Parts: sequence; C-alpha cells; structure tokens
Amino acid sequence: MALGGQQPVSAPFILPIGQPLDLMSTLAGGQCFRWRQDDQGRWHGVIGGDIVRLSMTDDGLVIESSPTSPAEIAESIVSYMRLDDDLTAIQKRLSSDQTVRQGIEHYPGMRIMRQEPWETLAGFILSSTSNIPRISGIMESLAETFGTIVSLPGLERTTFPSPDVLAEAGEERLREMRCGFRAPYLAGAAHVVASGDLSLDKLRGAPYQEVLTQLTSLHGVGEKIADCVMLFSLDRSEAFPADRWVRKVLTEWYDLPLNVTYDGARQWAWNRFGSDAGYANQYLFWYARQSIRPMRLG
Repeated sequence: MALGGQQPVSAPFILPIGQPLDLMSTLAGGQCFRWRQDDQGRWHGVIGGDIVRLSMTDDGLVIESSPTSPAEIAESIVSYMRLDDDLTAIQKRLSSDQTVRQGIEHYPGMRIMRQEPWETLAGFILSSTSNIPRISGIMESLAETFGTIVSLPGLERTTFPSPDVLAEAGEERLREMRCGFRAPYLAGAAHVVASGDLSLDKLRGAPYQEVLTQLTSLHGVGEKIADCVMLFSLDRSEAFPADRWVRKVLTEWYDLPLNVTYDGARQWAWNRFGSDAGYANQYLFWYARQSIRPMRLG
C-alpha cells in the first residue's frame, strides 16, 4: 500500500441542497460498498483519489475532503449523488404504484448514485452469491492492500485499486484476498479494462442494449451484474437489477409467476415504470430488504 503525501486541510464546504437527500439509505442501501459512518453520524468514503466526509445540517451537505479541497470537489459530489436528478418529480411519477410509494415514504431521500464505473463493476462482480457486509469487507481489503492512503484529521482511508493494479495482482493473489470463485472474473475484467479493450467511461450514455452487450461479454458478468453497473454508475435509469429480493417482491407483491425469466421481469418493469424503472427497483429492493430482514446501517 503506497503512502499518500500530507496535504493542507481546507475548511469544510456547505453545499445547499434543494432536493431530497438521505445519506443513510443512499450510502448504505446496497449501491456501493465502501462508505462508513463514524460515531458523530458523519459518512466517510473515497471518491476517485479523494477521501471525503459528509454530513447533513439544516444549511445543507457539509463536505470535507482531501487532497482536493471541499469547494472544488462539490461539483463532483453533485454528480456522484445525482443531485441533478429531479427526485421529487421521479417520486411523483412512481407514487401511482402503491408498493413503490411505500418505499418512497419510508426512504424519501434515497437517491440513485453515479459512481466511478470500474469500482462499481468490481463491487458487483464480487457480489455474486454474497451479501453486503462480505462484499464490503473484501472491497476494503483490496483497497488496503493495493490502494494509496488518503487522510483527513483523525481519519485514514485507502483508494480503490485501478484495473491495471488488480490485473497485475492476478487470479491467485485475488483468491488469497477472499475473492474465491470470483477471483478469475475480477482479474479478467481488470485485464480487459486495463488493456483498453473495454472503456467503461465511454459506455456512459450509450444505448442500453449496447452497454448490456459490452458488459456481459466479460467472463462472469451476467445481466444482473450488468444492470447494477448500468444503474449505479452509467446513467441507465431504466436498468432493473432483478436480484433475489426484487424477484421476491415481484412474485409475492405483484403476483408475477415464480418462473418469470430475467428478461420477463425487465420487460414488466419497463412497461410499468418506463425510464424510472431503476429508481422503482431501488425503492422496492431496499423497502423489501429492510422490511423482511433488516440490516443494521452505519
């Protein structure tokens, strides 16, 4: 793990918030895996090469960061939290569905995020037959082993390793890092992205089917993982990741058949929710997840 240089600490920046935003349900709701909450209720994570600490006050979102100053990184936070989405309008459209409306009422400030695509892809490759705490632990171990230290007063974190670093580490080393059967998938994806054969950033905004084809060409990346990557990092708001929790919702709350195919679930969601299917998915997923088997947040 490389050491980061000492950086001068800038004063916190307060970003006025005109849209609903709840850090707890957004950062702990299964979209991302490396945000942590401290004993003062502040959330800290790493965005690219910056350590970031966030908290909400009546005045807005308080941002602390390093090495990029809080004032300079504020625009990136707007993008990362998708504060450019009109969440109020999205929720109004979705509230005609009674079940989604219950999710919105329980988590009115939960937003879909726009994360860095490589870390998102790596996280959801590691999500196969796993759970959020385990994924989070492996992601953190990878960062601590291969990343670079970044710090704020009283806090030290590490950046997530780039694809070339994990490609060089290779499958066997990743197995040692508890990646298990997912190790060759992660190593393979790292190699493809590092080589330039797949440019994840260029997929942002591309047509859904094109992005799906590109992502599922990676060994070990199926449609559910691809939909997660599209929804949480590539601006495809119609993506509808139908994991076991969402399938449970569809069969028990919407009476879809138990043998509904993945594409059948997707087509149903598109017919019902249109381009807001991804937001509907997240409200349904997290409402079901926390209603049936609550996970401790923070």
